[in-house]
Amino acid sequence: MQAYPNYPMQPDPAVTRAKDESDLNTLSILHYIWTGLLGCSAFGIVGYFIAIAAFVANAPSHSHAADNEMAAGVMVIMGVVMGVLMIPLFILHLLAAAGLKKRTRYTLALVMSGFACLSVPFGTGLGIWTIMVLQRPTVKSLFAR
Repeated sequence: MQAYPNYPMQPDPAVTRAKDESDLNTLSILHYIWTGLLGCSAFGIVGYFIAIAAFVANAPSHSHAADNEMAAGVMVIMGVVMGVLMIPLFILHLLAAAGLKKRTRYTLALVMSGFACLSVPFGTGLGIWTIMVLQRPTVKSLFAR
């Protein structure tokens, strides 16, 4: 009989470690998938702005054609800038996913999980789950070794 029956038994360290390892491996895979979706969306954003630029450049104009060309140029520049801004985000998410797999880059994984939370609804779920797992003391110890 237990001396203190109101207190729950301590969980088995081997079971806790196995759950942490499993959660981190699953999160790593999901972050790789999220990174792939992020990369595809970067191409989609650039393509979207270029398509708008093509429509604007070929639109009938009652004023000067130079106005249409300038607007199309601005749209192309906006698309390229958005694509260039997405590249570091893509790379950082990729490094965070690799860090989750190798149990390194704890801070990067935590920060990129916060950025993932900005993408509703899937990124939010992934980011919150990652933050919750990374805050466990047993998971922090896995990254410390």
